[in-house]
Amino acid sequence: MATAARSTKYRRQSDTELSRMEIMEGAALCFEARGYAATSLDEVAARISSTKGRIYHHYGSKAELFLDVYRTGMMMNFQAIEPLLEHDMPPIERLKAVLKAHVRCVIRTKAFQNVVGQGVDMLRHGTMPANEHAELAQLAELRDAYSEHFSKVLEDAKAAGAIDYTNIKIALNSVFMCINGPIVWFTPRKGQAEHEIEALADECVLYAIRLLGYRGEMS
Repeated sequence: MATAARSTKYRRQSDTELSRMEIMEGAALCFEARGYAATSLDEVAARISSTKGRIYHHYGSKAELFLDVYRTGMMMNFQAIEPLLEHDMPPIERLKAVLKAHVRCVIRTKAFQNVVGQGVDMLRHGTMPANEHAELAQLAELRDAYSEHFSKVLEDAKAAGAIDYTNIKIALNSVFMCINGPIVWFTPRKGQAEHEIEALADECVLYAIRLLGYRGEMS
């Protein structure tokens, strides 16, 4: 993902769209680097070479901005995998495709996905005010709906005899540990080739499905 201060991806769109996305990109990078509690709107404004007033034009508080970044991160995930869910392909190939699409999305939107992870922890520990906590709970329902897509492709692959497990919850959490790993350890390099990203995604997927007894390859 391009640095927020130099982003051109959304230029020539309406001012509202441009401002909100640039603000979210900058905020995601700040929240990723410093965490929610330690990040100020002044820092977000500095990241995007703007003013705090511009942020307040769109967001009433830091919490509101954080929640919008969280929501956008989840929407990015849905957009990455949903086109693959109805493809006519063997269940194991659909599982591979969905897992790989998720990993690619995690890599390309890493700061947003880091915020999603922070939001999960904040809901668990109750560190948001009541109103925002309620919205965090709603976003958790969105995450649950996203997880259901993965449960379905796992169950289909198991029914086809390609993988095996006893407890779907344990299997699902184990898979997510592998495919969400880049949120923690991946650092993008300037000029990194696309084939390197593809190879990294393939390896993450293979680790995930081999935990479930798969012995084949990606292709």
